[in-house]
Parts: sequence; structure tokens; C-alpha cells
Amino acid sequence: MNTQKPSLFQQFSAKFTICLAMTILLSHLVSAQPRPAQGRPAQSDAPSLQLIENFLQVSGGSLAHRNLLNVVASGQIKESIQERRFKLIETADGRRLITYDWVHLGRAHQVVYGHDGEQTWKQVRKPQIEEPVAYSGIEGRHFAQVLWLLQPFTLPRKGDYIFQFEGNAKVKGRPAFLVKGFGAEERHAWFYFDRENSLLTRWGAIGAIAGAEAYMDYQATRFKGVDGLLFPTAIELVVENAVFGRVTFDSIQTNQDLSDISFQAPEMELPTLRQRPISSD
Repeated sequence: MNTQKPSLFQQFSAKFTICLAMTILLSHLVSAQPRPAQGRPAQSDAPSLQLIENFLQVSGGSLAHRNLLNVVASGQIKESIQERRFKLIETADGRRLITYDWVHLGRAHQVVYGHDGEQTWKQVRKPQIEEPVAYSGIEGRHFAQVLWLLQPFTLPRKGDYIFQFEGNAKVKGRPAFLVKGFGAEERHAWFYFDRENSLLTRWGAIGAIAGAEAYMDYQATRFKGVDGLLFPTAIELVVENAVFGRVTFDSIQTNQDLSDISFQAPEMELPTLRQRPISSD
């Protein structure tokens, strides 16, 4: 007798039922939004760790997440009226590389942003290659801290955070639980877990728009199973609770060979100016 094998998403959806008992115990707490920076707690609390574990289970399992070393993805990003293609690499230890390509007035443009685990940089490569420069300040810190596909819920990045449960919240009208992550050097972040299915549906940290400090969030609106793990394939870019852009993924691959990839800023060979011989006349 033929039996229909459940889809990957159905398998993920079924897993969240084992987590409901734990999350329901949290539902009596007050509604919450990310609060201003406060002192770093001594250790993570039990409710936040349970919510993180619930998410890991329903999105593929803790072991699968621990075995995830990197993701390589591509797609489109639209901010206001500007549309660009991107290629993205993120690693479990926090390294990151994004290449943006677009055409403006008939000319090809390309900019690369990178974080090698310590330094963050950017480089214009088209229409004319330029020297890489430091990507510093709030914008650079946000780029290095807040990833699109990999979250700091497994080692080694998990070791940088202390997690605290903040209470109830809502994401696009759906009840959610809010967890705040206290990172090193006041690099705090926040994470919203859907109350019904335990998925991470929104996350963010302090960033900057036009040089002004702002709450910057990433809101997942669509998911897809890839190699046994559930990833967001559509993300809304949110600033101060207003959507200003969207990221759509065409391709996501896991655990790729990155031996030929450098996350460090490239060293440019500057041309040597030759001096003309001095005439004796």
C-alpha cells in the first residue's frame, strides 16, 4: 500500500507541538518591546533558553543546527526604489560577505561588504575598483552583528550573548515572545518567536539610517526547508516599525566549501610611479 510521505514543512510543523507546553507557561507575562540598553545579566534565564531550544527543534533540530557551518545564498534586495542583486555568505563563527550588483544609468555597479570576525570593511569594485575602507560606526557594527540567515543560538556565537525573556509581543498581528540578547561591548539584539509555531519571525538591533541611530529589524514572511533546516526566504527590512525594504532569496545552500573565499579586506597593489631620468643638460 502506498503512503504519502509528509512534506519537509509538515515535518517541521509537527515538531512544534512538543514545545507548546513550555511556551504556554510563558503567556501570562506582560507585553514587551525592546527596552533601552541595561546592565548585562550574569547568565541567561530559563524561559529564553527554552524558547531558543523550541526554535531549534521546529526548524530542523538542535544537532542539525550545531552541524551548520555556513550558508551561501543569492537573491534580490529592494530598498525604496533601488533594486540590487546580492550574493551572501554567512558562517557559524560570525564571518560575513555580501556582494551587491546593480545597474544605474547603463553602468554596472558592484560593492562588497565583509566581516572577517574582527574587522568590518567595504570596497567599491565597479564601475571602477577602489581601495577597501573600514566599515565602522553603528552601521558597520550592525552589519557584523545581525545576520540574515544564521542566528547566535549555537556555539561559537551563542557564547557572546546572555539571553533574557522580555515578555509578550506581536509580529504582524501574531502573538510572539520577545527575548533580548545581551552581547559583548553593549552589542544588544532582540528576537521574536512566534507563540504558535515557535519560529523566529523577527530579529534586530540598533543600526543607523542616514547617520541617525534607529531600531532596525528583519521580519521573516516566508520559509523554506533546505537540507533539513528551515530558513526564511523572504524578509522585510523594518526601521522604527516601518517597512522600508525587502529581501528575497532565490537560492540557499548549506555547508559549502569556502576554502577559496577570503573574508579579509583585499590588499591592493598600488602602481609604482617611475621617475624619468634627470638629464645632464
